Amino acid sequence: MSINGVPSLQSQWTVSSTTENVSPKALPPIVAEPMEPKLAIADRALASFDAKTGDVTPLLMVAAQQKQVVMAMAGQNAEAVIASALAASIEGYGSQLDIVNKWTNGGKSAFEAAIMQMFTAMNEGGLSGIEYENMFQLVLLDVLSNSKEYGLEDPSFLTELGFLLEKTGSGSHTNWDFTPEQLGAKVNSVWNTLNNAIQSGKIPTNSIAYQAMSAISGGNISSTTPTELSRRFTSAVYNDPNAGGWITGGLNDISPMARIVLLSALNGDQTVSAAEVETILTGSKAEVDRLLVKLTTMDAMAYLFSAKCPGWQNSSDTSKPLPPGVTQAFDYDGTIAAQYLTDLYNNFSPRQLTDEDIKEINRIGDQVKMLQQTLKYWLQICRDEQLAVARNI
Repeated sequence: MSINGVPSLQSQWTVSSTTENVSPKALPPIVAEPMEPKLAIADRALASFDAKTGDVTPLLMVAAQQKQVVMAMAGQNAEAVIASALAASIEGYGSQLDIVNKWTNGGKSAFEAAIMQMFTAMNEGGLSGIEYENMFQLVLLDVLSNSKEYGLEDPSFLTELGFLLEKTGSGSHTNWDFTPEQLGAKVNSVWNTLNNAIQSGKIPTNSIAYQAMSAISGGNISSTTPTELSRRFTSAVYNDPNAGGWITGGLNDISPMARIVLLSALNGDQTVSAAEVETILTGSKAEVDRLLVKLTTMDAMAYLFSAKCPGWQNSSDTSKPLPPGVTQAFDYDGTIAAQYLTDLYNNFSPRQLTDEDIKEINRIGDQVKMLQQTLKYWLQICRDEQLAVARNI
């Protein structure tokens, strides 16, 4: 988020003051003095910042200091509009820095950043068909990475998550182990458990799990699985080769679980740019295929079935027929254990910064420095105004 336009607010900084019938005790304190040490701390952090290292911690610290200054100033009525504009700018670049920091740290923070990126893209256009399964996978992935915080660490429950992450979503339907109706029963059970965790406050309303369940249920989460999701687990729908769940020539999407496996393996193998990460997490299957062929000479499914993604394979139960026209099935060799899922997010590969990433961090750094000067100027204006009022009493 750019802070372009903030300097134009300087014309609003001359605050008219009425001193009639104002006692000295009624005047607000001169806020510039206690705020100056915070800006001095931010100045020192900015002086030590080097975008080439990829460490955005100094900029995050500066954002925190600047936010404290703005919040203190927001208490002054005459400056509230300016404070609001500056706060919005700080929130904007603070969010950008937080995302960069998560990606470069790897592990759980990068895993959660990937889930949020998929959720944001998926939630923009509304849901239909197989997208309900994909959105439910985001619920499961968030619960997986926060199982301790949500009080959902029971190994048998995590095993149920593993079954559903393997066998639901775009291109991930299979004829192994369970009938569609049996999978549907598991979906209903997991949904009810998660609803109970929401009602008890264990799953917070700002979590991806809550937001994704809200999107699936049209904003009214209850103990009953929404029809749009539950109807996906009838034999007629689940086994329909044209409904988006099976690997076919017409498949145009990839399940979130498969995208996570792809990205984790690819990140651990080579440097992936921000644009390439976005394609892997939010692009159509055709777009992901083109990128994978460019980077690895394999399309998405071939890469998932290769040694680069241990455990995943093209396999189906030969005693059961595949849907018409289907010749491949996305399968994990054996049962996805709780430890595999835990390792998936704990060992999620960090993304190495490219030259373009460094340029973007430098651009954000320039915004931070600009806002730092804006804050200093603003505080001086406020101080001068208050001193003038005090002298006129």
